[in-house]
Amino acid sequence: DGVRHAFGAARPRRRPRPPIAAVEALAANYPIVAAILGQAPFHDLACEFVAAVPPDGPVLAAYGQLFPEWIVGRDIGRVLPYLSGVASIDRLWLASARAPADTPVVPALMAGMTAEQWSSSRVKLHAATRFGWFAVPAPSIWLAHFAPRRAEVTTEWKAEGLLITRPADIVRARRIGPAEHRILSGLRIGETIGAASAAAHALYPGAEITGAVHAIFDSGAIATLRPGR
Repeated sequence: DGVRHAFGAARPRRRPRPPIAAVEALAANYPIVAAILGQAPFHDLACEFVAAVPPDGPVLAAYGQLFPEWIVGRDIGRVLPYLSGVASIDRLWLASARAPADTPVVPALMAGMTAEQWSSSRVKLHAATRFGWFAVPAPSIWLAHFAPRRAEVTTEWKAEGLLITRPADIVRARRIGPAEHRILSGLRIGETIGAASAAAHALYPGAEITGAVHAIFDSGAIATLRPGR
């Protein structure tokens, strides 16, 4: 107080700089967000996040889980309404890449099944399988920036899904439609292939359900197939 009276109002305290390691970890965990924004804008945004949500420990490999949701409330999230979705996809990709080793189901097992066995079968998703549904075309925007030979693309503003798999330890991503997303969601919670397919057909009668199921298996998203009895 004496110093304040002697020299007038005290200078406002400078906000401490966020740990550079946390900022760098955020950039590593959200590479497509960083690519979209550019180095300097992303650095500024990352500093804001680190100051608001500091790391809770020295291990930063998984730091930034709240980043996608945090973006929504920022000005940049309102200017770029797809950015939070892109951040979520960055997170899904990271989780897939770091998932434990697993092996996709053997095609020969499916070939020897009857139609009834196939329909009544349940599955376990591959440990690296991740998928999501987005109200904005975040998957198209993410894929356009992720592809090494990206070109100018015209994105239709509509809801989209994305499936990320890791067959043969190579992480892959592709867009999926609502029927395929519904099938994946059903299989994940334990529905039989027949039940998941029927639910998808009821919701999206114009979708090619059989092709969607085969695409899921062909992508390496399934690790175990338990035939019905």
